Amino acid sequence: MYTCEICHYKTKHKYSLKSHLLVHKENPEVEIYECERCHFKTKHKGALKSHILVHRDTSEVEMYMLFAIAETMPKIFPFGKLLRTKLKGNLKRHLLVHRESTEVEVYTCETCHFKTKYKSSLKSHLLIHSQSSEVEMYTCETCHFKTKHKTNLKSHLLIHSQSSEVEMYTCKTCHFKTKYKNSLKCHLLVHSQSSEVEMYECKTCHFKTKHKGNLKIHRLVHRENSEVEMYTCENCYFKTKRKGNLKEHLLVHNSKMYTCETCSFKTKRKRDFRTHLLVHRENSEVEMYTCETCHYRTKRQWDLKKHLLTKHRKSIKHHLLVHRGNSKVGIYTCETCQHETKPKGNLKRHLLTKYRQNPNRHPFGPLRIF
Repeated sequence: MYTCEICHYKTKHKYSLKSHLLVHKENPEVEIYECERCHFKTKHKGALKSHILVHRDTSEVEMYMLFAIAETMPKIFPFGKLLRTKLKGNLKRHLLVHRESTEVEVYTCETCHFKTKYKSSLKSHLLIHSQSSEVEMYTCETCHFKTKHKTNLKSHLLIHSQSSEVEMYTCKTCHFKTKYKNSLKCHLLVHSQSSEVEMYECKTCHFKTKHKGNLKIHRLVHRENSEVEMYTCENCYFKTKRKGNLKEHLLVHNSKMYTCETCSFKTKRKRDFRTHLLVHRENSEVEMYTCETCHYRTKRQWDLKKHLLTKHRKSIKHHLLVHRGNSKVGIYTCETCQHETKPKGNLKRHLLTKYRQNPNRHPFGPLRIF
């Protein structure tokens, strides 16, 4: 085994150790490979080669595909789906999703109960148990954000980027837009029926969800404090099973306030402060969210969502039927002609129009017109 003298890294391959040692070297000491199309930088030539594929069209590169017929591989692809990726390693990694823990090597954390099929996930997890002084910290040059994970910094930097500067992921069914690919993937489940997607169920109670992460959080409800890692406040007796809850609680003890220079608005929450600042900006300076049904416009995406739910909820419900097949929804049919419709209200309107001139001829008896 080849062992790193600086950290606990071990490998069977000499080249892997050589590549790993670059992690402990400062940028001036090694050659940095930069992407000519974006801000990506790396110490590893192979990483740049893989990154460049992001900017190339699928028709320009070799695609790694996996396709299975439901009858032959029901566990892996129950609906005969096709997986396509530009990176061979992604295909290999993806297949682990469909394999049981008993069939593959499982990587376990020696400090807590964390287990994973992915070696890289364990490596990332171990940073939780390390002090900031013991590991390399990735810092945002625009604000005070710091993280142990390079990918977290990459995601964070999108906060400071305008929508016009980055690739936006858009939902084809509604107005949802996001800078994050995973957010779109998660959002699309909103438009899917429970029968169309994999549902994650709690074995202890009746809880069901389309999101694997939600089930993971929910399971903490059924576990004793002694069985899970507890997040404790250093200032008081507050304890919680959820890291996000502790982060929210710490604001109670935090004296730092985000203050608006234009008005008297103050808040301890940075996201609330950022949202408030939109109030003082002109419509031409920010992205505006517009309702396609009426003239409503707003600077806040959540306000548009709230507007649609309160003012056009029925319209949205009817509109979504357009995207669903006839076999998945009820079809309302007129008994005297060939008119068919998915929304029940449309049939009512049709009957009123058809028999308005002669209400007595209505198939269900005299029709009263109000």
